[in-house]
Amino acid sequence: MTTPAEQIVMQATEAQRQAADPAASVWVSASAGSGKTKVLVDRVLNLLLAGSAPGKILCLTFTKAAAAEMANRLSGRLAAWVTAEDAALRRSLEQLTGGPVDDDLLPRARALFARVLDTPGGIKIQTIHAFCQALLGRFPLEAGVAPNARVLDEHEAADLLETARVEVLAEALDGQGRLSDAIAVLTAHLQEDRFTEVLQQLIHERGRLAELKSARGKIDRLVAEVFALLGVDPAETPEGIVAAACAEAAFDRSALMGVMEAWATGTAAEQKKSAQLAGWLAADATARADAFETYCGLFLTQAGEPRKNPLTKKVLADFPAALDAVTDEAERLILVSRRRNAITVARGTAALLVLGDAIVEAYRRHKEARVLLDYDDLIHFSARLLARQ
Repeated sequence: MTTPAEQIVMQATEAQRQAADPAASVWVSASAGSGKTKVLVDRVLNLLLAGSAPGKILCLTFTKAAAAEMANRLSGRLAAWVTAEDAALRRSLEQLTGGPVDDDLLPRARALFARVLDTPGGIKIQTIHAFCQALLGRFPLEAGVAPNARVLDEHEAADLLETARVEVLAEALDGQGRLSDAIAVLTAHLQEDRFTEVLQQLIHERGRLAELKSARGKIDRLVAEVFALLGVDPAETPEGIVAAACAEAAFDRSALMGVMEAWATGTAAEQKKSAQLAGWLAADATARADAFETYCGLFLTQAGEPRKNPLTKKVLADFPAALDAVTDEAERLILVSRRRNAITVARGTAALLVLGDAIVEAYRRHKEARVLLDYDDLIHFSARLLARQ
């Protein structure tokens, strides 16, 4: 009789065996320390036991440390099989395969260590960037890469990106045009430290930005899709939406006058709201727009939701029609806020895309002038080369 804890271990082991089966194409997603490296090593061992040539096995990792860890574990397992007693080796192979093993598998397992050592280069376990660099080094012309191109390390790439960023920002701040407009849009909504953080994040995702731009031909089409997705016109502005919402024809003055009268008979807080509403109604459209945020607070919470009890019981009993007026105005203001937010997001996103594209382009020009590639370039050109082949 197995305990619940033992059942969990058995289930995990079975799941790992399924993932380590080379006959299956699998995608493993798991947290740190859950056994992903073990599954990869088991998969390679199964390939070797099935007769795959060591030189035809390629294992790619993201970091050098992960590659070294995997290589050490694989070598350790193979070396242990060489000297293990028959019973211990059989148990190890049964645990690996999930079932009984034939007698002839034992000598094959013992011979694998020497077979791997005798293979020129052994099993290729390397980082994805090292693999791509080797691939492009063999087929530079086919990949469209200069044969004498040098690969930037992370620090060099960061320095060159910073040079491109400063260059573009200086141009944007000193001149006029879309870059200056983009800076104006972003700085209106972001503090200096937050602006730098957002811009750095966009630069970090430059590979995705390049893919999006490549699929559409140029950045303007991508910007147009952003506005279309949010359902707003590029010519609209948040200020224009607020101004339109404060125009005389945009709200029901008569109904709001009724709300003002109702609040005037209520508590001190309601009387204060009545005075604020009276001042807003008496102002001209420009003044109403300037006081729009305060006005929204009469009907909406800070989270932008309708107030649950906009009228006290006594006021509601004396002015029942006021509740509908308050509800209708709250719903109108919510729609206005959503529209304004959509425009703000669209304009901000467009500004980031324009600015980010300019920085990435400046970075690309610097790389081309110096015949340099960064890690993203290695993956991009290798993927394109393999897709063509």
